[in-house]
Amino acid sequence: IPLLALILSHLAIGVTGLTGIGIFGFKLNQAYDRIRRQAVIDALTGIPNRRSFTETILKEMSRSQRDNRPLALIISDIDHFKLYNDVYGHIVGDQCLRRIARNIDSALKRPGDYCARYGGEEFVIILPDTSLEGARIVAEHIRKSVEELEIVHEKSPPSYRVSVSLGVAVADPNLKVSLEDLIKQADEALYLAKANGRNRVEVF
Repeated sequence: IPLLALILSHLAIGVTGLTGIGIFGFKLNQAYDRIRRQAVIDALTGIPNRRSFTETILKEMSRSQRDNRPLALIISDIDHFKLYNDVYGHIVGDQCLRRIARNIDSALKRPGDYCARYGGEEFVIILPDTSLEGARIVAEHIRKSVEELEIVHEKSPPSYRVSVSLGVAVADPNLKVSLEDLIKQADEALYLAKANGRNRVEVF
């Protein structure tokens, strides 16, 4: 009986130890997942951040060139956002950013379509296997959907509502457009949208 009790006690200790290791491992994995998520998700808006965008666009550029398919990029900027913060305060400004982010994210319909916060009030949208005209249509849909939120912005004439300007560019794999060129082209189109009155879409 003493021997049996000794064996049972050792078994109990072993089971307890294995259970503890299992729980510790599970919590460690949870912590790793949380850290990984924090590294690629924008804390304010809940959508991917610039680091995630860089990783994603590099993969999509490689896939585009390998499969000989176009890759579209949209850069979007909230019009007169600094003035919005000045008038309504940064807390309301943060709420506005979250609404715009959710709005853009929900406007994308295909599983491969992707949006991220690029920085400040700028957002980027990646559209794999999408022509220039297709990307323009998506950008216009985003522009209208933001306009329809009807967020009051007294410093943004003529509508006095929060709006976005969007620049569209497409990498044609036959032309061997680099990632730097694609971003520059979309940014130039965005600049043109701003220069032409804001709350509009321009294509490169």
